[in-house]
Amino acid sequence: MRVHHYKMLVLALFMSCITFAQQKKISGTVTDDKGLPLPGVNILIKNVNKGTQTDFDGNYSIEVNKGAVISFSFIGFNEQEIVVGDQNVINIQLSTAAAELDEVVVVGFGSVIEKKLVQSVGTVRNSAIENIPAVTAQELLQGQTSGVQFTQSSGILGAANVIRVRGVSSLNGGSQPLIVIDGVPLSDDNNTFDLGGNTGLNPIADLNPQDIESFSVLKDAAATAIWGSRGANGVILIKTKQGIRNTDTRVNLDIWSSFTNVTDVVDIFSTEQYTNYRLQRGVAGASGGIADVSEIPTGGTDFVEVATPTGFSQNYNISATGGGEKTSFFLGAGYADLEGGVLGNELKRINTRVNVDHKANSWLNLGVNLSVTNTINDRINTENSVFAPLTSSYLILPFLESRDDEGNFNTFGFVQNVEAIEALQKNRVKNTRVLGNIKADIHIAKDLVYRPSFGIDRSQIDNFLRTPEVLDASPDGGITPGGSARNFIANDNRFITDHTLSFNKNLADIHTIGAIVGISYQETTFNNIDVRSESFLSDDLINVGNGAVPTITDQNRARRSIYGAFGRVNYDYKGKYLIEGSYRRDGFSRFGENQRFGNFFSVATGWIVSEESFLQEVDEINLLKLRASYGTTGNDRIGGSFPSLGLFGDFNYNGNGGLAPVQPSNPDLTFEKSATLDLGLELGVFNNSISLNLNYFVKETTNLLLPVPVTQITGFNAINQNAGELENKGWEIGLNTRNINTKNFSWNTDFNISFIDTKVKSLPGAALSNEGRFIEGSNAQRAIEGLSTNNFYLVRYHGVNPDTGEAEFLDKEGNVTTTPNFTDDRVVVGDALPDFYGGITNTFKYKNFDLNFLMSFTYGNDIFLRGLQFLEAPSAVGSFNQSLNVLNYWRQPGDNADFPRLGSATEANLRQNSTRQLKDGSFLRMRNLTFGYTFPKNLFKKSVFNKIRVYATANNLFVLKGEKDFDGFDPEVTNNIAPLQQGETFFTAPQARQFLIGTRITF
Repeated sequence: MRVHHYKMLVLALFMSCITFAQQKKISGTVTDDKGLPLPGVNILIKNVNKGTQTDFDGNYSIEVNKGAVISFSFIGFNEQEIVVGDQNVINIQLSTAAAELDEVVVVGFGSVIEKKLVQSVGTVRNSAIENIPAVTAQELLQGQTSGVQFTQSSGILGAANVIRVRGVSSLNGGSQPLIVIDGVPLSDDNNTFDLGGNTGLNPIADLNPQDIESFSVLKDAAATAIWGSRGANGVILIKTKQGIRNTDTRVNLDIWSSFTNVTDVVDIFSTEQYTNYRLQRGVAGASGGIADVSEIPTGGTDFVEVATPTGFSQNYNISATGGGEKTSFFLGAGYADLEGGVLGNELKRINTRVNVDHKANSWLNLGVNLSVTNTINDRINTENSVFAPLTSSYLILPFLESRDDEGNFNTFGFVQNVEAIEALQKNRVKNTRVLGNIKADIHIAKDLVYRPSFGIDRSQIDNFLRTPEVLDASPDGGITPGGSARNFIANDNRFITDHTLSFNKNLADIHTIGAIVGISYQETTFNNIDVRSESFLSDDLINVGNGAVPTITDQNRARRSIYGAFGRVNYDYKGKYLIEGSYRRDGFSRFGENQRFGNFFSVATGWIVSEESFLQEVDEINLLKLRASYGTTGNDRIGGSFPSLGLFGDFNYNGNGGLAPVQPSNPDLTFEKSATLDLGLELGVFNNSISLNLNYFVKETTNLLLPVPVTQITGFNAINQNAGELENKGWEIGLNTRNINTKNFSWNTDFNISFIDTKVKSLPGAALSNEGRFIEGSNAQRAIEGLSTNNFYLVRYHGVNPDTGEAEFLDKEGNVTTTPNFTDDRVVVGDALPDFYGGITNTFKYKNFDLNFLMSFTYGNDIFLRGLQFLEAPSAVGSFNQSLNVLNYWRQPGDNADFPRLGSATEANLRQNSTRQLKDGSFLRMRNLTFGYTFPKNLFKKSVFNKIRVYATANNLFVLKGEKDFDGFDPEVTNNIAPLQQGETFFTAPQARQFLIGTRITF
């Protein structure tokens, strides 16, 4: 028996040696049908569960036994299998018969092959963003897809931006799209106090751009109806990076550093220029004039230079991705230390991410996506505030010094000392955010999968502001003893659970049926505490509790929840006739008890004409698809947690506490509702080297939330009701071209443009003017029945009369006058919404070099520059500094001047709202220019490095403006993200120019 065991052991060792001897190393290159290398191709030894991926140059190597089968697969290409023989080198050329048409697009609660997509979805894939070193996540979306207007509201780090998907869909409600990260809808409530503007903080500032795999922008009702009451403003699905099973672990290290400058600032008076101008006014006997230069001291601080220092930033990211037989993973960590182009604006972000997918057994898959981010934002006031660095630097009189002879900060009364604000004021926001979900795929049967998921979006936000005594100016220019402090703490917790059952069945390669049904529950709770005090014994005392006089102690709790049931069914016949329908019923606690539930649906159809026999012989046409859809969605963002309830608030009666009604009830208050018709055409020709995506849509929004006036006997001025209607319609064009595609050189272009017309159809119960019923967004802008949602409503400026030197305006009837009525003589003069907008991306590759640039543009919109009422206001020269433009004043008959004669009574009119402050906001911006070089693979054969790429980037390199007389202001700004207040600015910080160098190393 022992001898037998011995023989068996020897035999086993012998067979093992033979097997080992048969194992060999195979290497080669994988290319496409043009001979270009394909990086990231999945290479798997079948039945062994061992594999690898190609590197940047398409090269690979793998240990394999003779006779094994190796499969080569890559998205968009036909899979190829090779049996290993005696060869040691296997080069593979993958066929692109299906090309990008077989790529998968992420949609609501699922995914679909792009060729069979009947929804209108704009997709930004990793290939379009992987080489853009972005500071914030939404920078990767700018100008990348049609139908999406992205407005960088401010150059301040962390500021929220305006994102409109197919126009403005609400007047008094929220108009931002729903953003979903890996299945978790984000909270975008403004949990900070405003500091001059009303933009709030960016809801996705906590997301590391390096973690993003792709964007899907859901635009039509066929795509958004399954999101029901939250889909009317569009939905942006963000997918983060995942691992791949049976691949070697890759470690990526990204490092970049940059410097930033604000380049577009207003040219204002130096001390000498200011003195000479006031002397000229003195000679003319005008207000603000002086008779002798000695009345103004010499010297002064260049506060604009102080307010716009060079900002230095650095960013570090490390990630690991890979997978074994049952588990795949993506691990990421990042640190960003960012300085903006305006004094005091800094942001630090530390983030970690874990994405894991595990195949527990044949019927169960488990997954988790989790990120934890800590952000510290050193905030500054943004605009329309004497504490805003840029505002103060423009308005401070130029001869004033920042410090006295002893080095102490000087105070200037109402306008603040820019340098002192940064040195003495403490103004920061700390945010810890946990975002993620866990999910399981339970395969009940071959074609039936149950997926439960549980997600959270939890933020703890600590806003703190401490203003010392030297800065705490009262409105009359005095100093409030002791300074002030404020602490606002917000806990914003969101819990989401979804349960879906999906079915997919293919019958004889003729019929394909897919279906998904599910339920969803989302609960959001808030707990906000706001405390303030003043009169501190010392500026060294920081905490709010150190103030001797408490001014506000406020605490609020709120909870709201959404329950939804939904389903979607799709069917295709022979892969060319497509039809899809979806339905959702939502109930939302925010609405009135009589109208708490809403029903939403969509139907869509598609015809892949290129699959028909009469086009099969036309080699030039690779794809011709027609799409049509109709459906409804809702908007639940109508303000507050209890907009339908009758509410009471605190009331002080003769020194005693009490309650008083503050909001009337409306049990019928419900969703704003949008119905969208969408028609689309997709065309791919010449082996898909030219791809066209054309869409036409009409979106009708009803049940608009309006403050309808009620009789005064009720004790209220108005009640919130669903009463108005508006319409968005337009064209979207996307064009992708592969201009050149050779072995050593390629050039691809992506272009998109959107034409959208927005019209208010009815405003029942709204205020009435000669132009029709209207809702006022600001004293310069209003939505008017029959016109746009964002009409500028101003007195028309006629110019300076060359004979008299008087500033002239037009009255309501168009008559010239020097004494207009700035209330009654207003007319519609412009629109904050553009006629069209879009973007263009060009990507060049020559051997190991790559060049990419992205430009975005907007045409036909107007911008209202409120700051000109201070900077170009000659009558206020004794109080505020002035732009150099005021030197172009009328001196003698025949002069074509921009400003009236010195001392004219009409100078004061320049401080009123008029078209004098209205400018053409059209622009073309070089948003990103990146040049990179990837070192050849053969340099790293004996090192741990797999790939090294170095690059240089310029962000906001230049902007071409539609109007020459626009120096010092950025055309892409808005001081408010609310739908009725677009395109207005009061010294909003312009976008800064950033130069960046970095490297990406793969191990």
